[in-house]
Amino acid sequence: MTLRPALVLTSLLLLAACASAPRVSGTAPAAAPESARPKAVVRGDIIIAAQPTAEDLAAWRADGVRSVFNVRTPAEMADRTVVPFDEAALAAGLGLVYAEHGIAGSQGYRPEILDAFAAAVAAGDGPVLLHCGTGARAGLLYAAYAVKYLGRSPDQAMRDLEPLGLWPLPLERLTGLPLRLEHLEQP
Repeated sequence: MTLRPALVLTSLLLLAACASAPRVSGTAPAAAPESARPKAVVRGDIIIAAQPTAEDLAAWRADGVRSVFNVRTPAEMADRTVVPFDEAALAAGLGLVYAEHGIAGSQGYRPEILDAFAAAVAAGDGPVLLHCGTGARAGLLYAAYAVKYLGRSPDQAMRDLEPLGLWPLPLERLTGLPLRLEHLEQP
């Protein structure tokens, strides 16, 4: 199997975005009350965010969130200096459906995680909170979902993530040259 240069470049750009995305903080989605929640991007019934606090989970539950799809690794979640509470137990106590599908490094982006996320969205009876530590991995998973399941172009899907700092990509920021991501036709 040979990889086309554009596919390789796109893959490298997405990995660079994940590695260089800043930790986000700030205001909550427009529909939610003001709080110290991490900055989030709301796309329909999907909220893409950085690591929520215990208070954030309770507030999002009160705002209608029904499930959490966490892409942090088990090691990250077990480290109480990183996440100082048991998120799975708290989610269960709040009546949230909880799924943990860790993405670690570039090899962690696997089709089965995208399929599991699509199934979680399809099965949900309300908004789904998709998160990782900074929002970068969650954002890239959302972009793949938007392309594969919502029919958005790669460029549109990535531009949706600008509020999380995932667009413009570092290559565009460094060069000042506008980029456009697109699909390549299958050979």
